[in-house]
Amino acid sequence: MTQVRLQIHGERGSITVDTLITALQRTLGVLREVDRTSRQGEGPRGRWRVEEVWNGSIGVALVPSADIPQEVPERLVAGLTVLEERPELPPWFSESAIETVQKMGKILHHPGVSGIGLTAVTPSGAETEARLTPEIIGHAAEAFQGADEASGSVAGILDVVNLRRGQRTVSLYDADERHAVRCTFPVDLLEMVREYLGSKVRATGTVTRNRVGQVASVKVESLDRIEEEGLVPSVAELTGIAPWYTGERTAVEHQRWTRGA
Repeated sequence: MTQVRLQIHGERGSITVDTLITALQRTLGVLREVDRTSRQGEGPRGRWRVEEVWNGSIGVALVPSADIPQEVPERLVAGLTVLEERPELPPWFSESAIETVQKMGKILHHPGVSGIGLTAVTPSGAETEARLTPEIIGHAAEAFQGADEASGSVAGILDVVNLRRGQRTVSLYDADERHAVRCTFPVDLLEMVREYLGSKVRATGTVTRNRVGQVASVKVESLDRIEEEGLVPSVAELTGIAPWYTGERTAVEHQRWTRGA
């Protein structure tokens, strides 16, 4: 049976109910984002139920319903493993998932908490585990920080518009790289964004990359729907989509050229 096991390490009787509830909420938050991304931009479905609870160090085993991809727990743990090593956007992780990982790091400072572990259990019984570490939290903070800016284009599926608190952002989901890019857009594009929601599009503007070269965000200046199949490139090709910006170079060639390599 597929499971994700959350374990809050600490002395028996020292972990508060608030800490347990917060840890569960944030674990569910990341699971739902990985679920949504696993569906290639569709919304999350289904429910997670509690299969088992144990004490000492508090542990909760969560089991997904049948309509949730059974790979979600493994993808969660694999993403944390990537963040342990470098400030990279892991496959299946959205910006919201990354932000929730950062918030989970704050639980490590709650009274009585000495650590947090997440274990994915596959139907065959195989287990993979990740411990929440300062390295993971630090790399999560860096993953969406810009290191490079250049004019270019990004292509993918428009997904999840956010208009709260005066923001105008939309996620652009790339199926090949399996994560979403945050895009900000001017108010005059709002109706077009609404019209194209769920469609394959090309967003042109200022592309910001993180320290490992991944596209972290785009300040959108124009938006075009892509009608033909097979025209949505991977994130690795994004900067090379617009030849009038890159001088007909590929993405890799353009990056080397701009850095003087």
